[in-house]
Amino acid sequence: MDGAFDFLTLEFFTRASVYPGSLGTFRYRFQQSGRMGDGQLQAWVYENICFELAKDAETETFPWTEEGVAALRRWLSQKLEERGAEPYRIPYPPKEEKGGD
Repeated sequence: MDGAFDFLTLEFFTRASVYPGSLGTFRYRFQQSGRMGDGQLQAWVYENICFELAKDAETETFPWTEEGVAALRRWLSQKLEERGAEPYRIPYPPKEEKGGD
């Protein structure tokens, strides 16, 4: 998925202090603190479940600068390659088969 994170720019992180997102089953979340130029961006990647219940989360913190955002895009691309992504799906439990008499 070349360019999957090209939309992440320095200004993107001014939209909200917390931003969750996904590419299919690849989940990520950002939280910014401070101000552009001297603040920080924390990023998480986690399994296909809500962030609050995730057990397999990885996190990294980057400076909120052009260089930091570029490093964040590279880190996300690496994690996407490692973890992979499938089309989004809801993990329903398997249906029980009804037995005949």
